[in-house]
Amino acid sequence: MKAFKLDNEPRITTGFTTPANYFENFSERVMQKIAEPEVKVVPLFRQRKSWIYAAAAVLVLALSIPVLNKFTTPSNEPDTATLENYLAYHADISDEQLVDLLETEDIEKIKIDYKIEDKALEDMLSSNADIENYITD
Repeated sequence: MKAFKLDNEPRITTGFTTPANYFENFSERVMQKIAEPEVKVVPLFRQRKSWIYAAAAVLVLALSIPVLNKFTTPSNEPDTATLENYLAYHADISDEQLVDLLETEDIEKIKIDYKIEDKALEDMLSSNADIENYITD
């Protein structure tokens, strides 16, 4: 093989040349063109804020479930028809016991003001054969 020496061989020019006085103020020009990059600051508070929101959501759910459960469950109180049927078919409860259980407001609500004319009352009593039962009871 033939020995190859770079210094002895003719060089090929690339065609690129540098302008005159290009490297004299090169570092100053580069520093002017390069702006300092803004450092992206990731605050730790933002990460804490997501934890605070999560804790608040859990707290709201924990407090709202018993309230919603109370409103959605049906009440165990019987309706008025059931109470009336129970009282009507159980003869072992006397009127005095019922009056003792009721409050004065309930008794006032029960009172009914019948407006019957005297003539209608006399006609009913005279036409009924069991008038003595009504008078004695």
